[in-house]
Amino acid sequence: MASSRAWARAWRTGLVAASLTAVVGCAQHPTVRATDRSRVLRDQRITRAQLEELSNAFADRYFTLMLAASERVMRSNPDMQQCRIMNGLRLLGVSSMYDISTSPDTLGQLVDQMVVVTLQNYFWVDSGRSQVIWGERAQPLVENLRKAREDVWSMGSKVFTDEQLEQIDLMIASWWAQRGGTEFVAYVRFSEVASSKGQALIETVRDGAGLLEPIERATEQAQEAQLALERSFFWAKRVPLFANWQVQALMYDMLALQDTARLVQAVETISRTAATMPDRVSLVTERVASVEATATELADRAFRGAMVLLVTALAGAGILIFLLRRPMR
Repeated sequence: MASSRAWARAWRTGLVAASLTAVVGCAQHPTVRATDRSRVLRDQRITRAQLEELSNAFADRYFTLMLAASERVMRSNPDMQQCRIMNGLRLLGVSSMYDISTSPDTLGQLVDQMVVVTLQNYFWVDSGRSQVIWGERAQPLVENLRKAREDVWSMGSKVFTDEQLEQIDLMIASWWAQRGGTEFVAYVRFSEVASSKGQALIETVRDGAGLLEPIERATEQAQEAQLALERSFFWAKRVPLFANWQVQALMYDMLALQDTARLVQAVETISRTAATMPDRVSLVTERVASVEATATELADRAFRGAMVLLVTALAGAGILIFLLRRPMR
């Protein structure tokens, strides 16, 4: 009887120990799996085509954010000077963003977008300048510029590692501390902000030292033909969306500027800016033509090489058939 009780106690103890082991094991495994899953997701590479789509989508997103913010700032606003500044801000920002998204360098598009949106936040949001100019009306602009910064840096995290993002952020902040303060930050580019170290960082990412798939340099030029054509259509479709802002800029200048000389100067400036619209479309078209010519030349070379190879093969086959048909001596 005593041995039976001892055996029962031992069996219960073993069962409890096994249960505890199972519970501990269940508690540990989800953490391990979550860690592995996070690492796998982080290691996934984004392709150049996917990055191109993201850049275009962000340009449209930026346009939407600026449109919504500016309309709320300008609607029923009796201060023409406030409306004039707001209209100029959205015109410069949106035209710059679409200019970036139609540039030939896909990775350059991303870093330029990061630079512009970050500098705009420095100038208009972080400094409190928006509240000084528009008062309570500035809140939609502040919120939407912050959203744009969050979006573009989130997009950057799909291409750059955390360490690389910190380096880019430091480069932008250093440039701003030394040369910032201008309202025309919409047309500052990464090439102006980055040192040689920054340019080297971008080149290492092109070669696969980040989260972007390595760009095949041999086929990059041929791929540009299709991308340039798509960019020209992208730009042409969106120019009319904000072209009327240029007309509004002229109207606000006429209402806000009383001095005749300044008014004439403003009209001339606006006219020159408006005149650049066709030039930009022509520039994109020229890029398309240039890249397509290069692609055509590459295709012609490949075709000529294939024809030479085919003729050589047919001649060799003919000679071989002739030799086989000759009677043996």
